[in-house]
Amino acid sequence: MVMSKSNSQGLITWISEDAVELCLGPPVADQTLLKVEKFARWARSEDPIWLVDYCYGFGILSMVVRPERIAIDQISEILSDVFAESGCTIYGESHSSIEIPVCYDAALGLDLQSVSDLVRLPVEGLVDAHCSRDYRVLATGFVPGFAYLGETDQRIHLPRRDVPRTRVPAGSVAIAENQTVVYPRETPGGWHIIGRMPGRIVSLSEHSIDAKLSIGMTVRFKSISVEEFSHIEASNASD
Repeated sequence: MVMSKSNSQGLITWISEDAVELCLGPPVADQTLLKVEKFARWARSEDPIWLVDYCYGFGILSMVVRPERIAIDQISEILSDVFAESGCTIYGESHSSIEIPVCYDAALGLDLQSVSDLVRLPVEGLVDAHCSRDYRVLATGFVPGFAYLGETDQRIHLPRRDVPRTRVPAGSVAIAENQTVVYPRETPGGWHIIGRMPGRIVSLSEHSIDAKLSIGMTVRFKSISVEEFSHIEASNASD
């Protein structure tokens, strides 16, 4: 088996017996995200028999394939054709956006005050900085429904916590480096928690995963009060 193949799009590499990776470029560059959209559109329309699954994360397109049905030379040729397609704009076809309500209260934002101190912004300024822009879903992973969103305001960039928490509550909204996330379920985590969203960002059943965030979406956060948070939580609990 040929383990790697270079073409005009970059180096395609077998990373296991049924998985292939292609480096597309800088993670948040427009041309990189345009390639992701082109590939996603092609995969949806063609549903190739050799492609089992795919995901994009931080400049890398990963594909799970049926190696008995495809060779790396063929993958290289197919991708060259896919990326050469015209008439596609960034998120033009599959674009969707979502507004996520967040309660930035000290009882829910466990690191809100410490982050405020670290970045030398008052809490109100920190909240404004977090809510002041649209974010792109740059990658998904870690656990189902976990989406990495970027980029945050430079004023609130900071490393992850020195000591990760063993339990981060579901719905926690957190920041680290130049990104922000929403924890879809209770997990360990080392991000700085600045608030919490009411309801659920992902619904799991025995046969399906319904995640609200996916590649090709934009996200904006909206600050809500404790009372609004409680009301939405109660409404979701009764559904």
